[in-house]
Amino acid sequence: MNVKTLDIQGFVTKPVSMLDVNFEPDSALPRISVIVPSLNQGRFLERTILSILNQGYPNTELIIIDGGSTDETLSVIEKYEKHISYWVSEPDKGQSHALNKGLSVAKGDIFAWQNSDDIYLPGAFKTVSRVFISHPEISVCYGNWVSIDEKDRVTNIHYALKPRIPHAPFENMDAYNQSMFWRFDCCRQCGGFDENLTCLMDTDFIMRSMRLVGPEGFYKVDAFLGAFRWHGSQKTDFNEMTEKQLADEKYIENKFQFPSKTSLLGKYYRMRYRFAQLFESLLYGGVVYTAKKFVQTYRRRGRFI
Repeated sequence: MNVKTLDIQGFVTKPVSMLDVNFEPDSALPRISVIVPSLNQGRFLERTILSILNQGYPNTELIIIDGGSTDETLSVIEKYEKHISYWVSEPDKGQSHALNKGLSVAKGDIFAWQNSDDIYLPGAFKTVSRVFISHPEISVCYGNWVSIDEKDRVTNIHYALKPRIPHAPFENMDAYNQSMFWRFDCCRQCGGFDENLTCLMDTDFIMRSMRLVGPEGFYKVDAFLGAFRWHGSQKTDFNEMTEKQLADEKYIENKFQFPSKTSLLGKYYRMRYRFAQLFESLLYGGVVYTAKKFVQTYRRRGRFI
């Protein structure tokens, strides 16, 4: 897939013909349950829904947990209600709480969650389904992702890194929920999402999954699976660390008893991760891509290590 020439706008704005057909789920395929937590993202929610329905995957369970939106969200949900397995719109305690509510009603074999302003890319469900069928020993499948703007244009690409046990709050595989899928057994054993977190619940959940199944339980697929949308009202900021993100990192550092970033061991782990990130970024994306990633890191944190 050449993501730079991919017609993402067409994929998420035009329903495919199968939406007019009531089909029975294909029991031969693993059921993918997608939870969409939502709050006042009605202008993007339809694109998120279509990125799921337009996968053409005949065993999808779509669950929308809305926190009581006051914009056009409900009209969008009602428009696609017959394709939604479960939805609710009521005040909640935040995104983690919404995800846990979705987990409590989901019945799939594979779990995924997509924010109500982000999307999946064409073929994502078929790709991960084949991986899970071919590799019954794995618990998590993940891949590359792209950044898009408000008009669904690709603004950047991001190559996922190899799985490794994290030793610092910021360590990750450069992959997030936009391009990650779990077996439900793994989700249940992890115990759901930590409702003390407001921004980094995905980081925490990935870390617990990693500690549960180890790097060997993760499978990196060389494909672009999802997209993160940049817009003015989003919660996550990849350009600079917000106070909430810093607070979440501190919480995770204490929760997992990571060594302090000012300690010698903490500095060693941070340096080791940065070197691994440097090597793999060069391997997957080349010099220009790697330079951009490290400049972004410096701007965001004021340091490389």
